[in-house]
Amino acid sequence: METRMDSILPHSAAVPLASLPVPAGPLGGLIAAARDRLVAQAGAAGVTLHLDTSMWSLAAVNDAAVAAGSWEPMLPACDPRQRRLHPGNAAWLTGIGRDGTVVTAQAIVLYDCRDRSVGSIFQDLSALYDQPPAEAWCEVTSPLALSMRGRVAWALAGWTRPDHRGRALFPICHRATKLVGWLRWQPDAFIGFSDPELAERVWNEGYMGTRLMDPVPGVTFNQPGLRALPMHFMAWTRAMFLGDLAEPLVDLAEAA
Repeated sequence: METRMDSILPHSAAVPLASLPVPAGPLGGLIAAARDRLVAQAGAAGVTLHLDTSMWSLAAVNDAAVAAGSWEPMLPACDPRQRRLHPGNAAWLTGIGRDGTVVTAQAIVLYDCRDRSVGSIFQDLSALYDQPPAEAWCEVTSPLALSMRGRVAWALAGWTRPDHRGRALFPICHRATKLVGWLRWQPDAFIGFSDPELAERVWNEGYMGTRLMDPVPGVTFNQPGLRALPMHFMAWTRAMFLGDLAEPLVDLAEAA
């Protein structure tokens, strides 16, 4: 029986990723090695990674970055002012720079879609709001999203402070955020969305690992105050997620 992170970690403060316990089991060695590698990669870029379960802290970081012009208002899915979020369904990865301030962040939220499709919870906006504003809407035509069911975790709200960009922190933190999601919830899959302009430049498999992605944008969300944006729906199965974590270890073994 796997031990959930919710039963191990306190939720009152950020916890260094390096100290997160990895439950024993057949995947323990892989997960621990991946955690240590990601911590080292972030450290080489001058950043220490932490897990934080206070989504209000993330909202404060977002507000400050929006005011500074380096980030847009984050999606309501991870905003505690829009949804009831708690350690059982949300967390975020915070990267602390050498100056002691937050320089990068990514959130992760969990959905239980065992009884209905992933696409349907975006169509009716329940994935995004507890009480949707009248101007919000979401159109879903993605066959992948409309057919997918199970417990899924969405890694979103990625941001890096301008003076720390160009250090490959986004792919490091995206993998680390999904790793946190795995340790906390062991979801059936991870999901994501991509602006069409970034689909191949940022989300190509050579950079972000093997994933499923609809060939054309299949989800359009209108967030009040921002433009409606058609997006590609993406998904990582458990096998894809674990294979991506294992690939650097295989490369090291082959080079030895």
